[in-house]
Amino acid sequence: MARVEKELLVKVTQHYESQRGIMQVHSVTVHPGPTAWKTVSLLTFGDAATGEIKGHEFRAQTWRAKSASEGGGYDFDKTDYHWHCEGPEEVEAIRMLLNGEFTDAGKFKIVPVGSESAALLDQLARGPLGAAEAVTLMEIAGSEPDLVTALASSPKGVLVAEAVELERRRQQLANLQKVVEDPSSSERDDIHPLIKTMTWMFGGDYVGEARRKSLTSGDVLDVPLLRPDGTLHIVELKGANIPKLVEQYRGAKDRTVGVEDLAESVPLVVGVDANRAVGQVMGYLTHLDESRDTILNRFKIDVRRASATVLIGHPSFVDGYSREEIDETIRVFNSHHARIQLRHYADVIESAERALTFSADGDEGDEDGDDGAGPDSEPWGPPDPPYWPDDAPF
Repeated sequence: MARVEKELLVKVTQHYESQRGIMQVHSVTVHPGPTAWKTVSLLTFGDAATGEIKGHEFRAQTWRAKSASEGGGYDFDKTDYHWHCEGPEEVEAIRMLLNGEFTDAGKFKIVPVGSESAALLDQLARGPLGAAEAVTLMEIAGSEPDLVTALASSPKGVLVAEAVELERRRQQLANLQKVVEDPSSSERDDIHPLIKTMTWMFGGDYVGEARRKSLTSGDVLDVPLLRPDGTLHIVELKGANIPKLVEQYRGAKDRTVGVEDLAESVPLVVGVDANRAVGQVMGYLTHLDESRDTILNRFKIDVRRASATVLIGHPSFVDGYSREEIDETIRVFNSHHARIQLRHYADVIESAERALTFSADGDEGDEDGDDGAGPDSEPWGPPDPPYWPDDAPF
């Protein structure tokens, strides 16, 4: 039997060495016949000339024994029954299984020693994860499709992922607010790079930013956003330090006129810089309308009657006018423009912050959800009297 087994191993070695790229073959017989013989082999792939090892493969093969026509012993034919695993992780899993290191049934993943994943596992073995380790864990999970799928299927995992994403967006808003409140910041070098990574702040009407910035000759769009139906919305970015975001176009400069020093309601309009930015975007929209068919055919973006937002200025840099006056002036200006909306950075940041704010149901009531009002109470005060009195007025 030992002689037959030796003949089989020689045949196995010759069979695998005839294949291209195999440098070494180590085989063992796991089932010695009498009719079906089973072998497992560890194959080493590489370059025989340089000695470079490129990988390993573990193969299991069944052989059918038949009597040799001359000289005794057996001859062997390879059957269709075989399987293999390749790569260091799969081969290592087989080794660990045979060594009894897997005590439970299931799927396992090999974690290389010295990797970030291994360091996190060591931390878990010593005790609970800290804040920094939890962030690292989420970063690793974000780069592994299998881990992302596992998190998405777990209710607690979804809550953790949402919390991490919310905190990331809050940090982005804090950085943007710091930049726009800096008098020395510029639109091109400071504001634009940040907002390119924060297109979510413009709301759920948009699915992302278009890759192509120039759709017409000579026009470069700052942030071209796409709606789900493929239509375009332009965001034009300007500087935040605009002292004359709004200005008074007539009347006395001394606003403390009238009886008893009451402030006069002076007429305000958006300033020259804002008007110039809106005029620039008007030119963009005109060129897009004129080139709609060409852009749709070439880039699959529908620019017919595209809309735009102009981001410019910050109330902290405007002297002499309150935030309410600035917002009212811009609101009146926007009411006369159908396709272009003018906004300042404080407005956009505050709107994004409100979108990130979540309030639990019943925060203002007691444990039973009762806010102290009766079932018939009106949240907006007592109802108005009926329009028609009971008695006719005539």
